[in-house]
Amino acid sequence: MKNLLKITLILAISLSASAVLAFHDGGVAECAGCHTMHNSQDGALVDPSSPDGNAYLLKAGSATDQCLSCHAGYGQFKNGEGYGPGGDFYWVTRTFSWSAHGRTTTSEGDSHGHNVITPTYGIAQDATLSQAPGGDFLSQYLGCTSCHDPHGNQDFRLLYGSAMGPKYNGGRYNFSADAPVALGNSRLTYNEDGWETDSQHTIYKSGVSDWCANCHETFHSDNTTAFIHPIQAMGSTVAGTYNAYVNSDQQVGGDPLTSYSGLVPFEAVNVDLTTADPGNYTAGPTSQDKVMCLTCHRAHASAFGDAARWDMGETFLIDSHPNDGDIDFVQSDVDNKYYNYTFVTNQRSLCNKCHNKDYGDGPY
Repeated sequence: MKNLLKITLILAISLSASAVLAFHDGGVAECAGCHTMHNSQDGALVDPSSPDGNAYLLKAGSATDQCLSCHAGYGQFKNGEGYGPGGDFYWVTRTFSWSAHGRTTTSEGDSHGHNVITPTYGIAQDATLSQAPGGDFLSQYLGCTSCHDPHGNQDFRLLYGSAMGPKYNGGRYNFSADAPVALGNSRLTYNEDGWETDSQHTIYKSGVSDWCANCHETFHSDNTTAFIHPIQAMGSTVAGTYNAYVNSDQQVGGDPLTSYSGLVPFEAVNVDLTTADPGNYTAGPTSQDKVMCLTCHRAHASAFGDAARWDMGETFLIDSHPNDGDIDFVQSDVDNKYYNYTFVTNQRSLCNKCHNKDYGDGPY
């Protein structure tokens, strides 16, 4: 009898643990995790700030507030300490200013990423861009659920695709491209299991740039081919440069088997995602692999203008902003801007990983 009780207790504990872990398992959450039928629980309002309840019966004031009620703690809004591939939305709330060359320069928070509107976390509609650059998606409707399906699907990161776009202005916004094909790590980007590094990172296979064009559809086609960065196969020259380049002090001699840079990802078009390990993937590109939007930008936000993966406005990464010489700088911002990546003192712009225009330059 005692053994039977022990087994029953163990099963009960196991089932309870599974229920907790299964909240988003397979991309589907339990309804009560986000919604409340009457804005009431245990004799109190679920959302005291909204006594009449919220749209879609949400527990929080908006869809993005609701998403971040969990995902902020996972690293999506964690004071810059979310070291994931998408980046930390915290950076959208941070504006940096510094004096150089006789003038003051400012890097506005609005320019650091997607302004997913969330009153709880202090992100308002983009003050500069009323709609997506190259598209017509209005900034006033931008939120987490503009890209991710909160009710789940079979796509990478629950991204919407051509079968169904996000809710938008009383209807749905049409997506013409399917979600990208990729393989990621843990959603917990606040701890080392989900940190992006040169060996632990999302493995992108295909479709990233086409998917971004669901909202930024004419961003490239409205320009002539002479004025845009291509999103295409790298070719043997660029792939060879990428693989050879280690850093500004070692610009040749890299090993293609270990040359991957987490800060300069690419689409590995021939990778087998059924056997690849995103926890240990270090191979550099072949000539067939592709440059994509996320080669240079983060999907959510970064410390730098245009959600760039590195500071495009400085020659040397050591001079990147935020910097400890900035006006009213915050040390944690300086410490977190490049995650846990380290660089040689002489490291120049990471554009050199593909183009290596600093070959032969003198030391810093």
